[in-house]
Amino acid sequence: MNGTDNVARMIDEKVTNPGDRQELLEAIKSITKRKLMKIKYVGVEFDPKKIGNSEDKINVALENGYQPITDYQTPMGLVMVLGLWNED
Repeated sequence: MNGTDNVARMIDEKVTNPGDRQELLEAIKSITKRKLMKIKYVGVEFDPKKIGNSEDKINVALENGYQPITDYQTPMGLVMVLGLWNED
């Protein structure tokens, strides 16, 4: 039995409304079909002269379908980790 089966069994036990149950199961199936195709790291310096350029890079990536995964604080700002996902 894999992780998806365990989650499906738990949903069957805990969710009483059949419509809600089916919606959750379909969402899980969709998520498990996703595949990370590309990853992008964008450095953001908290410098008024440089932040606009970083903001533009992030906005272009978001417009192209990238989604935020996480960010890491640095002494000068942060690094945004963005992922481009595809379904198998």
